[in-house]
Amino acid sequence: MFNLKKAIAEWREEMAVRGVRNAEVINELESHLRDDIQQQIQAGLTPQQAFETAVERIGGAQAIKSEFAKIGRSPTGFLRKLHRFLFGSGGITLPPLSAFTPNAQQTLELAREEAPRLNHDFIGTEHVLLGLLNSQSCIIANVMQRMGVDTDTVRKEIETLIGQGLQAQRVAAKIPYTPRAIKALALAAGEAEGLQQPQVSPEHIFLGLIKEGHGVAALVLRNLGVDIKRTREEIVKEMNLHKTDG
Repeated sequence: MFNLKKAIAEWREEMAVRGVRNAEVINELESHLRDDIQQQIQAGLTPQQAFETAVERIGGAQAIKSEFAKIGRSPTGFLRKLHRFLFGSGGITLPPLSAFTPNAQQTLELAREEAPRLNHDFIGTEHVLLGLLNSQSCIIANVMQRMGVDTDTVRKEIETLIGQGLQAQRVAAKIPYTPRAIKALALAAGEAEGLQQPQVSPEHIFLGLIKEGHGVAALVLRNLGVDIKRTREEIVKEMNLHKTDG
């Protein structure tokens, strides 16, 4: 039987073995881990599922160690950057609605509708992924089909992993994006700019989700055996083909 207390203790030991030894940092990470686990359990996950999801969101010890390598020995600076790493940097903001194409705006509205359906009072990367799957992007549908994954399978995996939350208190119009979702959408804007396209399309949003890499959307895709690198290549290839055809 899964023992949550033992799993957290073993996680702490692994972080230390792999180079994250600052006690304040470990304690801050554990506090965030426990908060996330509790939220996931309230959303309907088992303790084991909640633990695995929370660990996935935090990331590996090597990533954390690398993130703070330049901070030096200042605990204050280290913990400040740690907080930004976990909860999202204050410098990352949601792109304006005008930055998105009409289809991308529809995707975001669909994502907003998905959250209350799951009794969630936040819009996470998983809701954005569901919005994408219901969008009018034939490119995403075609690529996912080639990856051997259909929308029903993705939806089922998301609902299995996240589950139904408690009755949401906020109305849909006021549900905020999570820091990871904001980061993914900011990355989507960067993808559009990098591909020299004037607005963010649903395809750019998908690229932003997989580039963010640590949210529930990326976890779900990996759980379903989706090759993230190949998926990116396929989407960019199809976008270029559609651009040429146009």
